[in-house]
Amino acid sequence: MTNCTVIEEGEYIVHCTAFESAPGVWEPSVLFERKSDRAHTFVQAMRHKLPQKFSSRDDAIHTAVVYAVERAQAGDVGL
Repeated sequence: MTNCTVIEEGEYIVHCTAFESAPGVWEPSVLFERKSDRAHTFVQAMRHKLPQKFSSRDDAIHTAVVYAVERAQAGDVGL
């Protein structure tokens, strides 16, 4: 099962995802896209897989959102 939350932060659209890798184990990841690239057919993006694992989907999503906001504000997303 997968859960995704999309946010806008600075110049980025960010997909914060939590996926259930095993029953009751949730892993977060974050996908960054530049807003300016959204008009193109092919959009360059960078996914960050967070090393933490959580027993709660909500905790995994929350961690992904906090991570995404911090990276976007610092301009350190890898694009």
